[in-house]
Amino acid sequence: MKQYYGEATDYAPLPPLFARRVRSGSVATGTALLVGTAFVFGLTAFVNRPLHGHSLPDAPVGVIGLLLPTLAVVMTALVVFACRSCLQGDYLVVARARAARTALVACFTATVVTCLLALTASALVDLWSDHDRFGATDLLATFANFALGVLGYAAGLFYVRPSVTTLEKFSDHPIW
Repeated sequence: MKQYYGEATDYAPLPPLFARRVRSGSVATGTALLVGTAFVFGLTAFVNRPLHGHSLPDAPVGVIGLLLPTLAVVMTALVVFACRSCLQGDYLVVARARAARTALVACFTATVVTCLLALTASALVDLWSDHDRFGATDLLATFANFALGVLGYAAGLFYVRPSVTTLEKFSDHPIW
């Protein structure tokens, strides 16, 4: 955060409307990420059942490739939930916001790496032992988890690192 009034601060003032948006939005976004991740995993398992005869891949690498991106998005959702704790009244606690940004970057990196590993596993290993069928549902689940991870990362950064334009938009008086 920028320094205010020429000195380093531990707190950054936020417009009250933006602080309320962070409080409610972090819960809504975190819940949406968790529900979306559960939906993607459930839909993948549901569609795989009639296609392959069972919900999870035969190869352990396939199960790991399906679960790791899901867990990375769940971690992102938990960090987005925690963005709410970066506020104290209508002030952003700078140290907590930096820690939340670091955690968001770690979760985003984990999402990217696990999605790449899942794509690599589905390309190199026969996950279902069905030589005549392609595991398109695994690819769909990987891309859906990646999209959810990117949305969670962007929303989390919006909450803990608002731009000056955003703060001006939510401000009721022009202090920004």
